Amino acid sequence: MSIERTDIEQALDILGPGTRLDVLGENAELLRYAESEITAQHSERRLRVRVKVNRGGRTAGGTLETLEPAAVQILADRLTAALADLPAPSGEPEPTAVASVAAPDGEPIVVEPATSVLDCDPAVRHAWFATVRDGLDESARLGGAIRYDVLDRVVADAAGLFRSETLTKASIQAIAKQDGQSASVKLVHRDADLIPVGDIPGRLRDALRPLPVRESFRGTCRVLLKPSAVNTLIATFGHWALGAQHYASGRSVLAGRMGQQVVSEHLTLVDDATDTAGLLSGFDAEGNVRRRTPLIDRGVLTGVVSDRRRAELTAGVPTGHAVPDGWRFGGDPVPSHLLLDAGEASEDELLAECGSGLVVNRLDYLRVLHPKQTLVTGTTRDATYWAEDGKLVAWHPQLRFTFRMDEVLNAVLAVGAVREIGDQTFMDSVVVPSLLIDAGPLVLT
Repeated sequence: MSIERTDIEQALDILGPGTRLDVLGENAELLRYAESEITAQHSERRLRVRVKVNRGGRTAGGTLETLEPAAVQILADRLTAALADLPAPSGEPEPTAVASVAAPDGEPIVVEPATSVLDCDPAVRHAWFATVRDGLDESARLGGAIRYDVLDRVVADAAGLFRSETLTKASIQAIAKQDGQSASVKLVHRDADLIPVGDIPGRLRDALRPLPVRESFRGTCRVLLKPSAVNTLIATFGHWALGAQHYASGRSVLAGRMGQQVVSEHLTLVDDATDTAGLLSGFDAEGNVRRRTPLIDRGVLTGVVSDRRRAELTAGVPTGHAVPDGWRFGGDPVPSHLLLDAGEASEDELLAECGSGLVVNRLDYLRVLHPKQTLVTGTTRDATYWAEDGKLVAWHPQLRFTFRMDEVLNAVLAVGAVREIGDQTFMDSVVVPSLLIDAGPLVLT
């Protein structure tokens, strides 16, 4: 679903001065499966146009699913009427052009879409499914989905800004069940050819190892969080603690602590949409260039991410983390491409240092109870084990945690040497290793 520049310019002419368009064309090809059988395959196409008009300090917005001139004109008339009904502004008007705050030499990186996703035959997705299914034991049952996405993005305004990019993404989620237990693997990349689908059956077979099931442990113990679990933890912490608006308003647990030790010295975290370890992207929903933003350096808070409203916290230049207008996860700037530095410990070394404790492969339904305290609740899911003397000895029943994320991140004892890339519904990409957490902040009840 290509977006023509002439259609964008025509829409801007109709909508008038002070207009910004954030346009997303979504093209998805999906293959779903359950009980080792393909259950559905279909395509999804959608165009989403977010419109924001700022005139004389008054702001109004709306959405469209087309760029047809007649539909654009109807929205333009409604927005003009809405602006006229708004009271006169009392403060400084919001800038209408991204260029007014962007660095003079600020140009986004060019992201090349992958032909493996653009031109992929459905037979390839069928082959992926067959590779995983046929590589499992006959008694195992496979569920999950394979998805190819092509996202055409344009941000443009009436002052002359025009940014566009086409982003591709391929992902496969495989959930295997056997003998009452489950294990899962999810792989994602901009280029489908770089996803090692052939590794998935072996990973699932290894995770579904025949072990006894122990009763639930009660109390405190060391916990080894594998990359998929760390992905959820770091993404959720970043969303609530590392945005400029949350920091400036005091809603972040890190507010006022710039330059101070805020998590374990083993942790270094950046947001960087230009790092090929993650999923590349050039600009945000305001058209701001995405910039490498150091956030935590060996446990010390060094920065936050910003949009135009909070650019004063980032040397007057937005870091490229504005979210779309009307976004269901909130309107404040949040990280989008997190990368946690790898450590030096192998997975075997992490398990040995864990000693006797819990091994968690995946956290699910992580829900924030108190943002300022980073208090969350969630469950384990798929391949949760109990270790004794550095060896996996039993399956552990799935359990619910309630914990403070900042306390967990302060209790990191060691960091794995191997990172994995993942995504979240509210974050483009998260690249993280395993983390070994000391006994204390995670209480098993």
